[in-house]
Amino acid sequence: MSALGWVDFSSEHREKVKSVIDLLSTPGVIDELGIGVIRDSFSDSLFPGISTIQTRAKYFLTVPRIFRDYEKLPPNQRRRRKLATYLNDHENLCMEAMVANYEGDSAHQIIGASFVGKKGEVQRKPSSVYWTGIRQFGLIRTNLSLQGFCQKFANPDQPLRDLVQGTDKTKGDDPDAEEQSNETINTPAYDDDWIDSLTIHLSQDEASFLSRQIEARVPLSLIGQILLDSNLRRKFLDLPSDWNFTTFADEAPFLNRLPDDLQRVIAAARDFWQLMYGAHIRYNCLIQEKRGTKQLHKEFEAIWDEWKTELTSFPWDRWDTGFLWQLTKLHARQVKDYTIEFVEAWIDGIHGAATTEKLDALVTRQERLNKKARARLHPTADISESEWVGIGDLNYRLNVARTIIRDIDDGLTSQEADDA
Repeated sequence: MSALGWVDFSSEHREKVKSVIDLLSTPGVIDELGIGVIRDSFSDSLFPGISTIQTRAKYFLTVPRIFRDYEKLPPNQRRRRKLATYLNDHENLCMEAMVANYEGDSAHQIIGASFVGKKGEVQRKPSSVYWTGIRQFGLIRTNLSLQGFCQKFANPDQPLRDLVQGTDKTKGDDPDAEEQSNETINTPAYDDDWIDSLTIHLSQDEASFLSRQIEARVPLSLIGQILLDSNLRRKFLDLPSDWNFTTFADEAPFLNRLPDDLQRVIAAARDFWQLMYGAHIRYNCLIQEKRGTKQLHKEFEAIWDEWKTELTSFPWDRWDTGFLWQLTKLHARQVKDYTIEFVEAWIDGIHGAATTEKLDALVTRQERLNKKARARLHPTADISESEWVGIGDLNYRLNVARTIIRDIDDGLTSQEADDA
């Protein structure tokens, strides 16, 4: 039996490790060939503030409300009661209220629902799962990490300027925040006893507020464009729910209405996965040849043949490998030098009709550089595999974004239904 452990240096380190564990527990996302950082750069352009472990839009508002309630406490109470404890306790109260009040919705989308009435509690609270989006959408005006913000916000004597700016070296999410408002927390109006009646659904006011925040903060992203146009929003939500990103990029009827730069990102994201899917097929062919079964090896080789046939119609005229590195730089994501070399060599190889042996050598080298001692293709590896290993598709947060947008749309149209 194996276990994962780490030296517990700080709460921020804990959150990073928890994020990794969350991703590893999601089928099809283990990044054996090191392309995840490129995937995330596309995702940051398309659906900023969204992550694959988010469940519902309501949490973007409940977390800031908890901070606002803590802010309302008299200074002497804030000094006596740790914010970390207050936040944890009130997130638990929110969870319990949502479970108690949900109306015919799927309770498993309420974070921690399975812990209600039982011992223990969920380790990944909404405050950490949604923190990046909360900051990015201007719901809490800061550049600080969740832990750093909690430490400063817990101090009633902390100057507002420090919270809004985050650090001495950055100006914060909203450079005009100090002139526009004296509030670090940005939420729609709510009742003092809001937790008692809390549900997972957005009211019309909440949906309108959240939509406006996203539209204002990330207007040129795909989620921003969808929310800016009610007709576009409806067309997006009417698309088949089983579409993956490739089908979306190929068949969504409204893409030509989007800004040119965004159209380019969508096309490049789609093309990037078509190209790199081949590397993941070869990786699995090699694993089955060395560590698997003849039957799976035969099946994966057939998938490889299909991929090569489909590649004959690849739109090379619009492809630009350099755009990948522009995008990763734009989002301040660091790509390993060996991954840059691998991606460029792989794409050059398939464009130039390199032999399968040369392509296999590229994949083998990349996995060893990326996974080191844990590489499955290492000659001394003592493992067997009976299924696909690694990334099976790149959806760039599309499915979660669809849920968030649907929640907002349901809230925006709820009053219309009530009036009908």
